[in-house]
Amino acid sequence: MKKLLGILSALLASLSLNVAAADKPAPQGGNEAPSAKRFRNVDVAEWEKLRKDPNVVVLDVRTAEEFAEGHMPGAINLDIRGGKFAETVAGLDKSKTYLVHCAVGGRSAKACGQMDGLKFGKVVNLAGGITAWEKAGNQPVKGR
Repeated sequence: MKKLLGILSALLASLSLNVAAADKPAPQGGNEAPSAKRFRNVDVAEWEKLRKDPNVVVLDVRTAEEFAEGHMPGAINLDIRGGKFAETVAGLDKSKTYLVHCAVGGRSAKACGQMDGLKFGKVVNLAGGITAWEKAGNQPVKGR
């Protein structure tokens, strides 16, 4: 199972890394095509640099059960599949920087997309999710 997660993680990372497009500003006006996403996908090394900033918020969008099995120190659990995700995210401080992750990067990319749609200015997705983070030698915290 771990090997499959690793393969999926690598595949998602290779498919989702589009940092150049993510950094383009949204078009202005009313008749343009929908804008490219504004959130960035980063690898574990970049994530760890960003995570050192005391003003960032780490959002773990996995289930409560996954979170309890192991999560990043200081992370806040906000299950994207939970019934109140959109409502809760809409109430977050949009001036903060949010580092968002899940298991392998799919759910967190979806969460970042929703946050992007709500005009959050600084949203970062961890390509490969916590699986990539652990493979890089980092140790999760167990419990809630």
